[in-house]
Amino acid sequence: MQVQIKKRLTDGFALDLAFETCTGINILFGPSGSGKTTTLRAIAGLIAPDRGRIAHGAQIYFDSTAHINLPIQRRRIGFVFQEGALFPHLTAEQNAAYGIGARARSKRAQARALLAQFGVEQLAARYPRELSGGEQQRVALARALAPAPSVLLLDEPLSAVDVPTRARLLDEIDAAQRASGIPFLYVTHNHAEAVRLGAHLILLHEGRVVQTGRPLDVFNAPQSASAVRAVGTENLFAGRVIEQRPLEGVTVVETNGLRLEAAYNALPVGSPLTLGVRAEDIIVARERLTQTSARNVIRGRIREIMQTAEQTELIVDCGVELKVSVTAGTIGALDLRRETEVFLLIKARALHIVS
Repeated sequence: MQVQIKKRLTDGFALDLAFETCTGINILFGPSGSGKTTTLRAIAGLIAPDRGRIAHGAQIYFDSTAHINLPIQRRRIGFVFQEGALFPHLTAEQNAAYGIGARARSKRAQARALLAQFGVEQLAARYPRELSGGEQQRVALARALAPAPSVLLLDEPLSAVDVPTRARLLDEIDAAQRASGIPFLYVTHNHAEAVRLGAHLILLHEGRVVQTGRPLDVFNAPQSASAVRAVGTENLFAGRVIEQRPLEGVTVVETNGLRLEAAYNALPVGSPLTLGVRAEDIIVARERLTQTSARNVIRGRIREIMQTAEQTELIVDCGVELKVSVTAGTIGALDLRRETEVFLLIKARALHIVS
């Protein structure tokens, strides 16, 4: 699929992007408000771009120059929403059968086979209100694949399901893509989902594509300040190169008086740069460790401990304030409190440098 579109929304947000999908599952990744859902809606035909072109092979869905804008029903695109959006008055089987052609033989058998593909054939007679969140999403996936679409769009389909169900659904979505052979375009801002599913990642920031590639390659080596922000790097600082050690594979940088060793790059000494490190890439210890592969062992003091249902984050003053992501159990195991002295371990390759 080739997508090159521009769209300005009423709230002032502007989408201006171009990308191509690859075989398999393509991840559309970025923070909230980066334009992921708007992009899917434009591809599906739910909104019309101001200008540009959307095509899949020889099939043109939208072309502002040629005045082409196929209606939704002619695009042969499946869409799975965050909440499933099942028809509440239809059973699971009837939902799955909805998109199958009216003249198709064995319509019921096809619907049952699709439900079986996602392990919910025994729920065929139930209504959506009688299904769990994970079961509803399985039926929604079956319904989206029923018309044999040429492309499947998935808008954060697992955001409302619990962790164990999410793990199983990831496997089922992967298997469904392999069985169908069609490209999936999957929206998420969850790093683990992106790495688990993605053959290709398209990174969005403020309505633009800032990097593409294999998910791990993009997450481990963002190539611009916008990409660093888009992959969810919580710690960003201005700095400069103060020393190069090419034989050791190390570049020494300084930010606000703090010296850090990063993976080697060829920037001249004195070059300004943006330095980033993700909160989850920082390890916390109560004592200074010497037998470690981490090039950076930094003394600091905890200023804040912020806990929510989903994550626990420390604010540690090391001359600069670093956000550090830990598990809830770590707080008790290490007896971490405000003003506790700690040591932060950061590998050189965890520091992202953008000139």
